[in-house]
Amino acid sequence: MITRSVTVAKIRREYWEQIADGRKQFELRDEEVEATSQAFVFMDASTGEHLGNARIISCTTFGGYDDSPWSWLMFSKLVDVPAAELKELFPVAAKNIAEGYEMYLYEITPISDDELLHILFADPEKQGKD
Repeated sequence: MITRSVTVAKIRREYWEQIADGRKQFELRDEEVEATSQAFVFMDASTGEHLGNARIISCTTFGGYDDSPWSWLMFSKLVDVPAAELKELFPVAAKNIAEGYEMYLYEITPISDDELLHILFADPEKQGKD
């Protein structure tokens, strides 16, 4: 049996607009998403409205004891959000950066609802045999 899932993420509408038009290619999280998660389904943080979807291409872990070090400036450049704003979005990380706090950087690409359904329900054994 193949199990696939999505991760619902609340973000600001302007962040979604940057993802949708290709200016923002990374999603930063302070919690790792499930390994079976194939995509993010983005909801407006203020209204709860569905904004759109993005396929997860890869994940890189930063921090912790075995992973690469990170800085707010590095994440700021990658996710195109000012460092001060990132510290507000991730207050626990802002307090614990010296302790090797783990952060997860997901490379993403926007997809339509139809593409999302295809990713979730397509049979991987039949892909590429069309």
